[in-house]
Amino acid sequence: MRWESQQRYGLRPYLALGVGLAALLTGLTWALLTGHWEDWHWALVALGLALLVYGAVMVQVRQEYRRASKWYRENQEP
Repeated sequence: MRWESQQRYGLRPYLALGVGLAALLTGLTWALLTGHWEDWHWALVALGLALLVYGAVMVQVRQEYRRASKWYRENQEP
């Protein structure tokens, strides 16, 4: 596995959320402006939703991991 800086590692889920939201809104706006749905509209919306789900899951998993590891460190017997 390739090494990533801590700042880049922490930013990745939020970047996925931002790009996903942008793709979703672009697809929806494009479809509303043209007045019909084409394959490219569906692709942008699907990509946006997938990135939003990925970003949200990663944020949640990292928060739970931090909470659990903090609890483990505080409650570990000497």
